[in-house]
Parts: sequence; structure tokens; C-alpha cells
Amino acid sequence: MSDAERVFRRQLECVRKDDREAQLALYSENCIFEFPFATDRPRRLAGRDEFRRVMTPLWAEARRLGVVVTGCDAVVHMTTDPEVIVAEFTLTLAGAAEARIPFVQVVRVRDGRIAEIREYFSQAARSEALGRAD
Repeated sequence: MSDAERVFRRQLECVRKDDREAQLALYSENCIFEFPFATDRPRRLAGRDEFRRVMTPLWAEARRLGVVVTGCDAVVHMTTDPEVIVAEFTLTLAGAAEARIPFVQVVRVRDGRIAEIREYFSQAARSEALGRAD
């Protein structure tokens, strides 16, 4: 297993456990997060602190609504760049209703930390899981 895949899988475990501090520790201080299709957050976040600032209210809302990750299936695709993987994964969420939300992340890991993530997900499926109409 490559270092990039190992770090990615640790990230998924942190998400599954809702351990956001451990998740944040996996990111480099100057990491770049891109959410090309997002409408509920900036599409580009520069730095771990900015990611924390934007995501903390979203994580808190999910907790308030009782949404928990009950499962995760992931397939990791290696690229010709050893720092970069493409990961397809589906989170199963339980809350008001059960939902399965598919994601694709392009992840760059450098020096054992996530330096860049580009994440694609179904905002409609996530909104449905949270019981809201966005």
C-alpha cells in the first residue's frame, strides 16, 4: 500500500469515527481543498485552519441532527505520480433516514500529510441525508 493510500484510509477512519481533530492532523498546514461543485461552502480553501473554520459548522450540524457514518466502501486507484491517488468511496449515513453518498477524491500526499484534495460528491444526496432541501 502506498503512503498516499495509507493516509487516505486513515482519513476515512477519522471520518467514520467523527474524530475531526485526528482528521485535521492528517493535513499539511498549507493544504489546498477544492470542492468544484459545492454551493454551501467556498469551492477552494487554502490551509488547514481555513478548512477547519468552514467545515466545523457543517460537522456540528450533522452531529446535532444525529447523523453518523455507519459504513464506508472505498476503491483506490494509483496514478503514475506516487503522491497522487484517485479514491472512489461511498459513505453510509444513518440519521433521520439511511443514505449512501458517493464521493470521488483526488488526493496528493506529501511527506506523510495530505497536501491537496479535490472532492466531488452529490450535494443533493448529502442534503437528503441531513433531512434538508438545499
